[in-house]
Amino acid sequence: MSGSVSQAARKLKVAELSAKIFGNAFNPTGARTGSYILRQNFRGEHIVRYYPSETDANMAKVPRLGRMMGEKYYDIDEIDRLNALDKRKARGKGGPKKGEGKRATLAKGKKR
Repeated sequence: MSGSVSQAARKLKVAELSAKIFGNAFNPTGARTGSYILRQNFRGEHIVRYYPSETDANMAKVPRLGRMMGEKYYDIDEIDRLNALDKRKARGKGGPKKGEGKRATLAKGKKR
């Protein structure tokens, strides 16, 4: 029986030396360490970039405040979108009128 104890102690010593050599954690009891969290990539910068800064958030409110005060606000992207939509409609490429879409035409065909 004393041989098996020394064998277990030797295995433990080898595991400890192996952990030192290869830079691994030696945890013979299997206690939870949380090292898997520390090994993960840091996500703080991504989270900070996701949310707008205070100045950006305040600038987003400016157009609404201007319209409430009676000032006109021109959104260049919205104007470009509306102009492109007008051009498409002039060529007959705009969306269908209400009640003339795909669903409505299918329903009309079934009633007959």
